[in-house]
Amino acid sequence: MSKPIDAVAVENISKILGEYTTGPKITKMFSLLGFFDYDLQRQTDNQWFKASTKWRRLDETIRHECNASHNSRPFFRAIQYIARPQDFISKPEEWGRLRYEINECLIFYGYCLDDSGRIASAKTATTFSEAQLRLKTLSARLTELNVHPLVMKFCNEQFLQGDYFHAIFEASKGVVNRIQQLSGIQKDGNSLVSTVFSDKQPILVIKGNMLATETDRDIYSGLRNLLRTVIFLYRNPKAHTPKIYDPSSVDDAVQAFVIMSAAQTMLDSVVNVRDFL
Repeated sequence: MSKPIDAVAVENISKILGEYTTGPKITKMFSLLGFFDYDLQRQTDNQWFKASTKWRRLDETIRHECNASHNSRPFFRAIQYIARPQDFISKPEEWGRLRYEINECLIFYGYCLDDSGRIASAKTATTFSEAQLRLKTLSARLTELNVHPLVMKFCNEQFLQGDYFHAIFEASKGVVNRIQQLSGIQKDGNSLVSTVFSDKQPILVIKGNMLATETDRDIYSGLRNLLRTVIFLYRNPKAHTPKIYDPSSVDDAVQAFVIMSAAQTMLDSVVNVRDFL
């Protein structure tokens, strides 16, 4: 549940935004958004007036607009105006840093700035440790675990909004798509796995594993069951239906990606028997 935006949040965000914009851009933003510009008024009243610092201009005007409108929309509009992804397209590291700094503050109020530059609702952090954990990018957490690159490419969103279902679902689809590509079979789900990894007429086998011994067959069965685990736990369940994992749990999300990483790693070593016929 979100918390009301207070003066502390406005000041902290103003200091951050001030580092990523210029005085003329602030003047233009105030004009375009219809915000009252205290500095412009003071310059009209006193030609010798010295302009305020960037963050103080932002802080003063945003607080005024929020108080006048009795809501936090001006606060969020100012963030979204300055934090526009298109303005950072050639500076990806700066974009990532800006988002991180903004979200360090917003996460304690139940909001986040997403990768599209929009303010979104988020699970409110209540402790420093929780905030630090969730502020880590998904890719940063999984890189530490050496997760397979074909899983990582589906995991570039932030651990912020507290629901990882879609990233997990897309990564599981990636496993299924790879089986289809390697085998040339366009079935889906368990039917695909059963056909491609059949004991009697396999299409994909582990390189060097001729299924000649019980150990060979056990390893092959392990791969087949690992792929079924991905399908039954992460590929088949739809959004808004009960799942065996908690899509809001960091631990469950990491576990899901590690399982799919293991599946992709084993698929690295399979060969198509039809290539040898």
